Amino acid sequence: MYKIGDLTFYKSHGICRIDHIIEQNFSGKPMLYYVMQSKIRPGVVLYHPVESKNSQLEKILSHQEALHIMECFSNEPSEWNDRTTNRHRNHADILSTNNHLKSAQLMNTLLRKELELQKEDKKISSQDSQTLQQISAIILDVLEIALKQPKEDIEKEILLKIHRTPS
Repeated sequence: MYKIGDLTFYKSHGICRIDHIIEQNFSGKPMLYYVMQSKIRPGVVLYHPVESKNSQLEKILSHQEALHIMECFSNEPSEWNDRTTNRHRNHADILSTNNHLKSAQLMNTLLRKELELQKEDKKISSQDSQTLQQISAIILDVLEIALKQPKEDIEKEILLKIHRTPS
């Protein structure tokens, strides 16, 4: 059980702070709920049952796990699917999981594709760009907390890894 003030990872909402634990009657019977604020969507109030068999809350990454995720930015990108619909479905599947490593690898692939296209004076599609923004916000938040470093420094390190490793 989490307590007030704890940070947790909550699926596509990213890092959330538990502000309160209250009793609510959302489903017809009173239950305890965590009341949380998302770091990437300030002002959005989220509720999650304290007692949940399918909890979507996860503990924050350890420092070692965060370092492992940072290493994925030295990897080659995943294979690029030129079929837009299939690619976006795959991206949505990855975003719907809580797998930070897969999410970081997707971020790595999108950043490298964006860099490749920039060299040709082109841009990635708006949907790919939105996915990159969404996944970057989550990954950078998770890494900022686990590594205890400013997001800007982490982002610079990621970009250095990408520029050093050929696509």
